[in-house]
Amino acid sequence: MTSSTIPIINDISILYSEPKIESARARWVELSTQFENLYGCIPDFIARSPGRVNLIGEHIDYAGFGVLPMAIEDDCLIAVAIDHSQPAVKLANLNPKYSTLVFSPISRQDGIVSINPEAHIWSNYFLAGYRGVLEELRVEQPKGMLCLMSGTVPTGAGLSSSSAIVCCAVIATVKAQESLLPQDKKSPSAHELAILSIRSERYVGTMGGGMDQACSILSKPNSALFIEFHPVLKVTPVHFPKTLPPIAFVIADTLVTSDKAVTAPVRYNLRVVETRGAARILALALGIPIPATGKLHLKQVLDAHFDKIGYESAGKTEAETDIEKLTEMTNVVERVFGTEEIKSGISFAKMCELAGLSEQVFTKLYIQQPIRTEKFHLYRRAKHVYSEEKRVVQFRDICEKSMRQEQGVVAETLFTQLGELMDASQDSCHALFDCSCNELEELTALARRAGAYGSRLTGAGWGGATVSLVAEDKVPEFIEYLKKEFYAKHHPDLTRKQLNRAIFATAPSSGAATFVGHL
Repeated sequence: MTSSTIPIINDISILYSEPKIESARARWVELSTQFENLYGCIPDFIARSPGRVNLIGEHIDYAGFGVLPMAIEDDCLIAVAIDHSQPAVKLANLNPKYSTLVFSPISRQDGIVSINPEAHIWSNYFLAGYRGVLEELRVEQPKGMLCLMSGTVPTGAGLSSSSAIVCCAVIATVKAQESLLPQDKKSPSAHELAILSIRSERYVGTMGGGMDQACSILSKPNSALFIEFHPVLKVTPVHFPKTLPPIAFVIADTLVTSDKAVTAPVRYNLRVVETRGAARILALALGIPIPATGKLHLKQVLDAHFDKIGYESAGKTEAETDIEKLTEMTNVVERVFGTEEIKSGISFAKMCELAGLSEQVFTKLYIQQPIRTEKFHLYRRAKHVYSEEKRVVQFRDICEKSMRQEQGVVAETLFTQLGELMDASQDSCHALFDCSCNELEELTALARRAGAYGSRLTGAGWGGATVSLVAEDKVPEFIEYLKKEFYAKHHPDLTRKQLNRAIFATAPSSGAATFVGHL
């Protein structure tokens, strides 16, 4: 895994399913044609990174736990021609509503490029990836780049449009500067570029856990991806068994914009602080030593607790062991955080008191980005994280057991088991993590009424999209039902093209690639 590099391809048909290849090819040709019209030359290469849909495992990656997303066919493309004459970068977008950016890198001491996290503009995500490459790979005197971007990942839908840009910028910049990379940084692996992308996105002010970037870069065709973060980044393809009818996933966007950069202080970044504060307090309650850094997350608390008590799996499978541990940790949360005071939310001063830290030290250790709140909900956040990871383990275990069955898998049984886990995840996101919204609740309820076996929010939440498990032969009527019962009522003015971009089925896509060749 760690030795493979970003694939170099000369045929885009390997990136898309049969129903979508024709429209995808037209888009790539348009990008190349518009690039030549804009810059007077053809691109040297086109970098590609897909969006992703998280099937299950919401808001647990930054707590150290594994998640189960899959790459989607919607993606970010950046066509690039290398300018050997000077170091400036010209960045344009095929969508005319996004303004063009021209910049030259500054010294490494001054940050290479200027990124203002308060300015919520699309080019910041490119700048973050560009800066990450030059900084971490120690590129001196970089070559200029002429860039034109095309993106089809819906923005603000929880499908990682921003991370797709960061990852694509990383891949494009590495390819453009490859002759300048230091000897010990030559040919970085896809795994290394995923980690670089995770770090780079934090330049725009989002304290992400890494799922989005890892999925965009490391996904394999025709499978979901189980991504683990602790102790190191590790990915394992998870295949869906063949059934009649086949399994399908439908993405439906509420069209309620969820911009992580804008709302992070009261939502995303706040949840990171709440889970980290909960981890420290649980560790103290369990007699677990705090690391010298002063920091730990909920996965580390679980591991340290069972090491401390000398837990033995006694012949259980890995999944059975994990489920037993996670069940016990939800019980620990009840014991430690089960008072009415903590359940109803506590003040910052009280959280610091329980953590055994002054407010100044707590802030220095755990609050790297701005947050705003009156109360911190440690009980609900910790309970969600441990129960959600349990559902991830169960989801993966069901898929892998089904793949090992010698006889045919009964679709109804498989779909029902997976769907129940997705529904339970949505309930937890709503009741415990407070990351749902009225539109997500309505859309998931309508999806179940339309025949989905399970339906849940995907991405950070607070708007954005849902993902529903549907039998493939029922997809057309399922989509038509939601168009009538949700979109016609809430968004009657959508064009057919806009509507088809708001709700669609997707196949599992491959991860990032660099195209060189002729279209």
